[in-house]
Amino acid sequence: MIEDTLRRYARQDLPPSGLQAADVLVEARRRNRRRARLVGAAAGAAVLATFGAAAVVRTVATTPITAAGTGCVVEQLDIPAGTTGGVVANGIDPSGRYVIGLAGTRAAPQAVLWTGGTVRVLPGAFAPQAVNAAGLVVGFTGPTRVQYGDEKHQRPAVYDGTRLVPLPLPDGGLGGVAYAVNTHGDVLGTVVRADGSSAAVRWRTTGTVAIVSTVAGASGLGLNDDGVAVGFGVPLPHALRWSADGVTTALPVPTGADSATALAAAGDWAVGDAELPPTGNKDDLMARAAVRWNLRTGAVELISGIGGRRVSASGTVAGTTSTDAPALWRNGRIFALPLPPGGTPYSSSVSGITADGHSLVGGVEVSAGAISTSGPAGDPVASDRTVPVVWRGC
Repeated sequence: MIEDTLRRYARQDLPPSGLQAADVLVEARRRNRRRARLVGAAAGAAVLATFGAAAVVRTVATTPITAAGTGCVVEQLDIPAGTTGGVVANGIDPSGRYVIGLAGTRAAPQAVLWTGGTVRVLPGAFAPQAVNAAGLVVGFTGPTRVQYGDEKHQRPAVYDGTRLVPLPLPDGGLGGVAYAVNTHGDVLGTVVRADGSSAAVRWRTTGTVAIVSTVAGASGLGLNDDGVAVGFGVPLPHALRWSADGVTTALPVPTGADSATALAAAGDWAVGDAELPPTGNKDDLMARAAVRWNLRTGAVELISGIGGRRVSASGTVAGTTSTDAPALWRNGRIFALPLPPGGTPYSSSVSGITADGHSLVGGVEVSAGAISTSGPAGDPVASDRTVPVVWRGC
């Protein structure tokens, strides 16, 4: 029956493997809302079936998707010795020189760094989240099993090229995650306090590592080179921006969306996901839409057909489509990114983009074979069939 089918889809609430910690948090919230809507749709379908009523529904208008041009190529990155489980590339610096990745298990993640044609595993149980053009890698130590509030089991840290450096916690902080870093070495993240509340934290890493500012009741996710931070307020997500002084301003919700969450920032741009209003059409329950804000002018736009995971300094939006296929949006058009041999178009991630918007990184599941050097792992951060990829010339 349709009710059983809808409820079965609603229970599929595990986010795609290989997403960054912030993405998993937002994806989990999105799927929770989708699950609630699915149950509501099931109830509505039962009423219509019982009484034979006719309903008028509307459909989410989506941007047409075309294949990227022939100059856009995909390359599978080398897998370093000693990794377990699958490997996903989950960040690239604005210049494209450094690529970071994640492997291992959720209890013991492994950070991977590609640069200059070489690849290596970084020390410690470290989960990288972002890297700047100087090679400063930010992330967290501890487990990667991320649900809202799980930051209390993690510790924000940076890798400075030789060692892991823990970032200090504000008074009352139990744990946290560093999510973003700009060209100046300023770091943005989120800390969970003993009372369960969260706060966005900005750290300085040049000279003596120190806390610059905190924003109570917020999660800090994106940071541009001008020092503008973006994220969202909690517990009810709403997009925010703020400068080094910690004074927040709400980012506007675009016409056609119920709410929006800011995930990343670069140049004059911020990007995130939109929550679309219910349409009454069950096919729209998986629909995705990005939101792009111009941080200089305050303009906001809704981009249907793609999730807003990352944005370049040039304004290109990177994410996945409603079927989890890797894609980018530029100048009003969505372009599907090519897949490596054996790649499946239904379980991918796009987690990084360069400043010019022409190189991206992510993870793609291939159709056969474990790809790890040391064999499959129990409870891996990415499935054994996930390979790290970079797209260039896109």
